[in-house]
Amino acid sequence: MPKADKVATVAEITDRFRSSSAAVVTEYRGLTMAQLTELRRSLGKDTAYTVAKNTLVKRAAADAGVTGLDDMFVGPTAVAFIGGEPVDAAKALRDFAKTHPLLVIKGGLLDGRKIEPAEVSKLADLESRDVLLAKMAGAMLATLTKAAYVFNALPSQVARLAAALQDKRIADGEVLEAAPSAETADDSAVVAAAEAVVADEADEVAKEIITAEAAEIEAEVETVEEIVVAEVVAEQAVAVELAEEIAVIEEVAEEAIAEAPDEAAVEEVLAEAGVAEAVAIEAAAEDIAVIETVAEELAEAVVTQDEPDQA
Repeated sequence: MPKADKVATVAEITDRFRSSSAAVVTEYRGLTMAQLTELRRSLGKDTAYTVAKNTLVKRAAADAGVTGLDDMFVGPTAVAFIGGEPVDAAKALRDFAKTHPLLVIKGGLLDGRKIEPAEVSKLADLESRDVLLAKMAGAMLATLTKAAYVFNALPSQVARLAAALQDKRIADGEVLEAAPSAETADDSAVVAAAEAVVADEADEVAKEIITAEAAEIEAEVETVEEIVVAEVVAEQAVAVELAEEIAVIEEVAEEAIAEAPDEAAVEEVLAEAGVAEAVAIEAAAEDIAVIETVAEELAEAVVTQDEPDQA
């Protein structure tokens, strides 16, 4: 190969190392041209399967600042430079190698670090970004549905407490006015305050789309798939804890109403129950806000790492 051609080849491979989101080094000894063409088609337009001499690939890697791959550049070498989704390319290489054992995956480069063949296989086992995003959307919908149910239940719980107040007043022989007691000045104030809290917090919950365990996620979550799993676990934990806490508040309030000596005591119980439920909802919203912040930062970092370096 003329020197000018070698220089151009090195420059091209150097640029691919720099611009690719990942690279997989393979040995293609024994594969026919037809099989290599089939492999290139299976990898798609976002992955360039480049065959080159080892000396040129080593020089290009060095020029690109890539280290630790020299031991892979032995024998007939071809590098899959991945410009799109690394998971999809890894799947294509793995599947092709299953039907064409002459293709040997030696390892590669992901997010600037060397990866072994087992890691390429592990990457291929992950679900694609489209599938993960679909799962995330489903998890978000289920979570928001559960949250809406929990928060929408609060007004009915307050109404039931008000009804309990009315029943007690009737049992005590009090003659009630035509308007239900829930519409008296004190009771309506409690209901209005509770409904206002529900409306505000429901709006906040609707904005929460990604959740994860705030204390552990930074050390444990490295991929979008793990973020989705952590999101579902954390969201369910917050929703269950809030529902249980509200149930306890309601149960305690009902017991207190049954034992209340007079109407003033019952109304005090109603007011305290409304405040306690509002505090519980606010605490849950704060937990979700912390989880969202951590998860969004990690998800953004993963997406950024998966995108080709445009520098």
